[in-house]
Amino acid sequence: MTNVEQLEPVLTRMTELLRLGSRGNWANALEKHRSALSTDPSPTVARILAMFGGMGSLNDVVLYKDGQPMVSENRELDSLRSRLYDLCHGL
Repeated sequence: MTNVEQLEPVLTRMTELLRLGSRGNWANALEKHRSALSTDPSPTVARILAMFGGMGSLNDVVLYKDGQPMVSENRELDSLRSRLYDLCHGL
């Protein structure tokens, strides 16, 4: 399995978690990139990596529900973020 193929399930799960934590804009962005991977992988990976930089980036997202942090979901999201970053840099 190539790194591009490995990105799809990571992006899919991240999208699910972001929707659970009411982060629809981030979820929509990742869904868009996931859809574009098969037709335009290199520029899409570059756009995904750009989401990691600066204040207010994907690195800063914390999931909340009813004003409380979603502890297990945030741990999973953090793990998936790291995996996504590593896979993108491996391409």
